[in-house]
Amino acid sequence: MTAPVEIKKSVCNWCKGECGVLVHVSNGRLIKAASDPDFPEQTWPRSSGCARLRAAKEWFYHPDRVHFPLKRAGEKGEGKWQVVSWEQALDEIAGGMKKVIEQYGPEALSFTLGTSYKQENPMMTRLFALLNNPLNFASATNVCFWPRSIVANATVGMFPHFSVRPSTRCIVLLGAEPLVSRPTTAASIREAMKQGAKLIVIDPRRTESASRADVWMQLRPSTDLAVLMGMVNVIIEEKLYDEDFVNRWCHGFDDLKERAKEFTPEKVEKISQVPAGTIRQAARVYAGNRPGAMVEGMGIEELTSNAEVIHARWILAALAGNLDVEGGEELTGPHPSILTLRELEPRVDFKPEVMAKQIGGDRFKFLGFAGQRLVTANLAKVWPRLPWQGVIAHGPMMWRAVLTGKPYPVRATITIGSNPLLTLPNTKLIYKALKSLDLYVVIDYWRTPSAELADYILPPACWMERPMLWEFQGYDQWVKAGEIALPSSVPGLYDHKGEYEIWRELAIRLGVGEFYPWKTLEEVFDARLKPLGRTHREYVQQVRCEYKGGHYKKYEKTGFATTTGKAELRSTIMEKLDYDPLPHYQESSETTVSQPELAKEYPYTLITGGRIRYYFHSDFRQIESVRKLYPHPIVQIHPDTAAKHSIADGDWVWIETLRGRVRQKARLFDGLKPEVVHAEHGWWYPELPGEEPWLHGLWESNINICLDDDPEVCNTLTGANPLRTALCKIYRVKTYGGL
Repeated sequence: MTAPVEIKKSVCNWCKGECGVLVHVSNGRLIKAASDPDFPEQTWPRSSGCARLRAAKEWFYHPDRVHFPLKRAGEKGEGKWQVVSWEQALDEIAGGMKKVIEQYGPEALSFTLGTSYKQENPMMTRLFALLNNPLNFASATNVCFWPRSIVANATVGMFPHFSVRPSTRCIVLLGAEPLVSRPTTAASIREAMKQGAKLIVIDPRRTESASRADVWMQLRPSTDLAVLMGMVNVIIEEKLYDEDFVNRWCHGFDDLKERAKEFTPEKVEKISQVPAGTIRQAARVYAGNRPGAMVEGMGIEELTSNAEVIHARWILAALAGNLDVEGGEELTGPHPSILTLRELEPRVDFKPEVMAKQIGGDRFKFLGFAGQRLVTANLAKVWPRLPWQGVIAHGPMMWRAVLTGKPYPVRATITIGSNPLLTLPNTKLIYKALKSLDLYVVIDYWRTPSAELADYILPPACWMERPMLWEFQGYDQWVKAGEIALPSSVPGLYDHKGEYEIWRELAIRLGVGEFYPWKTLEEVFDARLKPLGRTHREYVQQVRCEYKGGHYKKYEKTGFATTTGKAELRSTIMEKLDYDPLPHYQESSETTVSQPELAKEYPYTLITGGRIRYYFHSDFRQIESVRKLYPHPIVQIHPDTAAKHSIADGDWVWIETLRGRVRQKARLFDGLKPEVVHAEHGWWYPELPGEEPWLHGLWESNINICLDDDPEVCNTLTGANPLRTALCKIYRVKTYGGL
């Protein structure tokens, strides 16, 4: 007799879609995962066509997935492992952490994070705070969520998480391609454009969105700030701004007006290669079609000038009166009823004297505790329930502390859902750092190149094996809930453990278990939902997905959550931290303009980071049904440039910078300027051996080998490292056995 099929309601977090999913289960085994057609927030393209979702069963039962805790049995990188119990692994890891703390102090612990939304992460930072560690961690957050949120918080008092609505009349994509990277945002953009919204795209590549845009500004890479300030110049000079809003609710307009005079469209054209007429057109379209909303992506956060670009983006929003209006930049704040993880009792505070030790905080003050303290004080004046405000260290300086012991030794690292050798720049330096650690623990589904250098690999439960309560760190009032669909442990087959349970078990072993009174993640969610009078299971069945926004112009009652109570065109916090309070343009450290001599040998500008629809950063390369859809790494090269080097479409090509070289397959693409090439990131080859020297093909096509993270070239406010301005040369691979 065939076992009945149960359908479980879940939320997928394999990318930035957070799609509602129905998981079909029979007798405790996964049959399939399918898009939920009744889920309130849909995506574009529809999640029903997602190759990752179609491969859910293949992914879940993949023979290469780590199913039991592993302990290194040989030398680091030798590829020898032994299966151990969770009890042994956690006992020994806790013992190793204690040893490091006793010998070097709690600041010698560190961690790395991936980009998937892990609802347990604040519970991890809780543990590190309890151990008096200054949250030393390296993450793509340096060029992603963090600069976006900290600059928005400082200048307009809240960070909205992409608030395009059907009523939006103008959309600006700034270094982003939501059709590939953010399917829920793409769906919102599609609906707004059906209602007549204008689309402006600022991107050096002709993306799919750029090909549909009313205005596409194909700028020289890393000149985004000049282009935005050129738009500011036009809006001010032509008096296209919202005069009433600016007079009543903006701080520093006269100073901005003076600074903007430096950015005439003609001058900006010389800097950016965007025609002056196009800059004027974009400014008029943006200012003349209100309300408007911007969607900024990692394309601008991967620039040396990232904080200044984001500041200019918010200046434009303020000038147009687009702040906290329907269809504009909705400053929603946390969900009104659901407790954030930081609000749960017993609460854990970050000690100022401990946080002052955070690596990089004294140099990149806007990044660290000094900037965060000023921002948080302002937020608290308006938002009684604060969003997540964890402070991050400067990742590049953290890796150097591992190798040099300065400003103090860092001897242990825990990697959670991250693959630093593939997803962070300067791979050679990170490789040396990971090899030198006294203790390296990886929590991951796969034996990635980074995991192959670990002392322990712990297998986490995936989104189908744990409950979900998704909300974006308290910055977005969308809440989505999912139930446990599959068992996380089946004797003899696999034994996975949720990340919350891992942190709790380590906390107990490290003597701070009383701060984790909830035995399971579901109990944590029950506590968070208590103000609503619902358990997590009830919420899944009765609500599942809801949006609590829709309240606008709150500043008329409270003011903005800034020092002045206004939208700060001139930033008081930047000024207090001894930075320029207004955006200023500075040429990036490695361009054809700043280094003309180097450009003679390396004549092309290398940009990287464009998303691939089938993958999520370095994930899914080992899933055969997905990999066959996109089997090789691609470098986009203009046909004229390819002809100069006798490169044909499909040839393997060397991409070389001062830091190293890798090879990818050429795709001739006239949507780039001839002097720009675009290489994909996150590429490794799981089918190759895991032991050294192969490390699953780490050194073959990984573009981060070619990129720099020297603190000297990082953004002075946020510490972001440049990923869009390396000078390179390209040449055909003469003979190649093939991957």
